[in-house]
Amino acid sequence: MTLVGLPFLVVLIAVAATLVAATMVLWNRWPRWWAFPMRLLCLLLVMASGVALAADVVNRSYGFYSSLDDLLGRAPAPVIVAAQPVPDLHIAGSAEGRVVQVRLSSARAGVTREALVYLPAAYFQPSQAKRRFPVLELFHGYPGGPGNWVRQLHLARVLDAEIASGRLPPVIAVIPTDDDPGRDSECVDAVGGQRDETYLAVDVPADIGRDFRALDTPRSWATAGYSTGGFCAVNIALHHPDRYAAAASFSGYYNAIVDRTTGDLYKGDVAARRWNSPLWLVTHPGVSVPLYLVASPGDHEAMRAMLAMRRAAPRRFPLVTAIVPSGGHNFRVWYAASLTAFEWLGAHLPRGSHGSA
Repeated sequence: MTLVGLPFLVVLIAVAATLVAATMVLWNRWPRWWAFPMRLLCLLLVMASGVALAADVVNRSYGFYSSLDDLLGRAPAPVIVAAQPVPDLHIAGSAEGRVVQVRLSSARAGVTREALVYLPAAYFQPSQAKRRFPVLELFHGYPGGPGNWVRQLHLARVLDAEIASGRLPPVIAVIPTDDDPGRDSECVDAVGGQRDETYLAVDVPADIGRDFRALDTPRSWATAGYSTGGFCAVNIALHHPDRYAAAASFSGYYNAIVDRTTGDLYKGDVAARRWNSPLWLVTHPGVSVPLYLVASPGDHEAMRAMLAMRRAAPRRFPLVTAIVPSGGHNFRVWYAASLTAFEWLGAHLPRGSHGSA
């Protein structure tokens, strides 16, 4: 019985209804000395069953956890298409990169936000002082922030291990804050509103190129993101194929959405919504940025979105789909997905240049 299945919901409804009925029937039947503690216990059980029922309704809507093992973190979640085993995350101190916090302003979009930047160990080696590095631009979900990549997805350790193993060239990774507090920007240039895509795809690369030794040659960047960040990664890469060599999405979606968290981003402009729908973009000639899409069977919405992209993309479109065999819409799945996604992205990036600094 899965946590997102109808049988589990029916069981919770039955348990809640039974507890409510038992409380009403027994309320005045407890012996004198037992009345107060038993009434209190009944009320606590009724409230607990209501909380469990509400949590399951939310979980069914968003697919956070597909099973009890997934909820408790007991189920392994390897990506079944992995070409390599999970990397050894214990590496020498000399191979460890650094994560620094920066503030990125914008010349075009008028947006200034915090960001995290990962710098590989090679960045600090004297022999590499003139080397410029390819860049991964990583997008977080909503709600969330850049710190989720570092804390929940262990970005620095994963990149250190991938680089040390040779599966990924030394890269700079930038994690910009991709929305404002309490507002899901979808990383798009809103019609008549804030220009978040311009900030993320134009201003952020300009700032990183100015402040760090980042490659500025065509297709020397790649994107990746989870959940809403997966939409951002794919949408932005498809819009800017001259900059981004590839994009990876973990449990993302591929249609422009408008809901209470986004507000009216498109003001009824059908052309703008199509332009911000990767599912529509991949059906048109000239769009060919390689995509790596990951979902898990427990996350029904993400699976449907991934399969829709597979059906919509022309046969020759450079699209790879991968399935994490267990898990829902959560960081365990996205961490497992990142282990092979970074290797795949690395195969599309240049190795760096040793030109003048």
